[in-house]
Amino acid sequence: MLHHQSPPRQLLSICLLFLVCGVNKAASLLGGGRRIWQQPKLEPFNKDQSFLHDTFPSGFLWGTGTSAFQTEGAWDQEGKGPSIWDHFTHSTVGTDLATETANVASDSYTRWEEDVEALEYLGVISYSFSLSWPRLFPDGDAKNQANPAAVEHYSRLIEKLLEKKIEPIVTLHHWDLPQVLQEHYGGWRNDTLVGLFEEYAAFCFHTFGSRVKIWLTMHNPYLVAVQGYGTGVHAPGETGGAAGSLIVAHNLIRAHAKAWHTYNTHFRPTQRGQVSIVLGTHWVEPQRGKSTVDNIEFCQQSIEAVLGWFANPIFGDGDYPPSLKIKHGALLPSFSPEEKLWVQKTTDFFALSFGPNNFRLGRGLVQYGQTVSPDLRRILGWIKLEYGDPRVMVAEGGWFSESSVGREDTVAIYLMKRFINQVLQAMKLDGVNVFSYSAWSLVDGFEWNYGFTVRRGLFYIDFSQLNRTRTPKTSAQYYKNVITDNGFPNDKTSRELQGRFPCEFHWGIADSTLQNKAVLVFGGCLLITSVMFIALVIFVIITKRNQRVRGVNRIIKRRERVTVCSCRPVKYKL
Repeated sequence: MLHHQSPPRQLLSICLLFLVCGVNKAASLLGGGRRIWQQPKLEPFNKDQSFLHDTFPSGFLWGTGTSAFQTEGAWDQEGKGPSIWDHFTHSTVGTDLATETANVASDSYTRWEEDVEALEYLGVISYSFSLSWPRLFPDGDAKNQANPAAVEHYSRLIEKLLEKKIEPIVTLHHWDLPQVLQEHYGGWRNDTLVGLFEEYAAFCFHTFGSRVKIWLTMHNPYLVAVQGYGTGVHAPGETGGAAGSLIVAHNLIRAHAKAWHTYNTHFRPTQRGQVSIVLGTHWVEPQRGKSTVDNIEFCQQSIEAVLGWFANPIFGDGDYPPSLKIKHGALLPSFSPEEKLWVQKTTDFFALSFGPNNFRLGRGLVQYGQTVSPDLRRILGWIKLEYGDPRVMVAEGGWFSESSVGREDTVAIYLMKRFINQVLQAMKLDGVNVFSYSAWSLVDGFEWNYGFTVRRGLFYIDFSQLNRTRTPKTSAQYYKNVITDNGFPNDKTSRELQGRFPCEFHWGIADSTLQNKAVLVFGGCLLITSVMFIALVIFVIITKRNQRVRGVNRIIKRRERVTVCSCRPVKYKL
């Protein structure tokens, strides 16, 4: 379909004219993220409030998202070919998944209209979903005839979204590589896939681009490289260690750049869309909050080892961070001077993945007493300082709950409120240019190597039932309210409740989801949802019982933990 040299020669003569000024400008920005740790973490905004009451700008792009493999099901129907994840879950390679597969998953390929109804319920402005490469091209080769059933399916979905005034945000590749490409070429270890991905991207731009204005080339390539080809925890299950991961990451970056240049040259003039890549990361704070020069450097290197690995070539100077070169030496592939210019700035905005998968890996990158912390505000601040204040889309925001959690998901509500407010703080207080937030995910689905043991959906699905009914969780109801209010407007009618728990009230303690599954520490607090939960209990008790009883309790609001003391009334501002 399209044949480009890598990089195209016709661009080199122009690009070389800007080599000195362009690289020097990028280099002057790189490393600026260190300043985030030199700035003290801000205390709550006032003594009574650790939460920013304000609204997002008009036109802020509220959304949610899914990926094809996790939700579509219909794994071998209507001409779809197997993906590496189909093979992984069906074979002995994925023994940790037992007998779980995504053969049906959320059945979104069949029940896509129910997904659209769920989007309408939320009131979102955008919906991020991925195209299934093996569904469109079972043989993986976009030069061949596309699967007409797949083209029709995605066209219907896009048309329905536009009819409902929901902006489609389309990801080209969310981990489900056609299995045939893994078998014939060794998957992303082979640079042949760079050209094959370009052809696939060009087909998608040509076929759907007149109706799609926001494209994401791939989702969180870090996990593909490390989990898929390094540790073997993800498909295709290869255990090539650091050497395998570094080669795969190099090819993924080049594939993204090829797709971006293809769009920029052949489709942007008429379609006028935008293209980016979703990058994921963790976050760390220095040992015991001590921002010494050494501690700050350790933190910077930890983020560079994940986010900077991909972001520095694309958003920075076209090359890998020096810390990665020192760490990996000759194992790290190199970009030629021409390739650095060709890879550099191949994006129209910064798309960030903020979820549990990177944080699980992040703890392995912690050294010298650093603390892994899910602080979205600090991550956004680092991106601004490191890469020159780009426009930012939070393309994946959210956490997970145990599979036993049903429709009443208090943990998800608390974390959603926390993360979205951190975005608001980054925008209002730090000047970060965030234009979109996507709560992940729309529906419960197949959570990769965790199968169905965890849930991330706003809508509950009982996977034991064939009808796969979408039922809104309390987190969906909460997100709907946030979207309706466009944030967290200051409520003048809020009032402070006072009362006492009944003396027969039963106190207990439990491990939090975050602490137990991700081994993260939140200021030493084990009961993350204590404030919200106790506030709810107080409200119910005071409403239903108007009698005075003896009780013991006090809420320390600023630190969001529970302390039991003698005969103190409970106060909480709703």
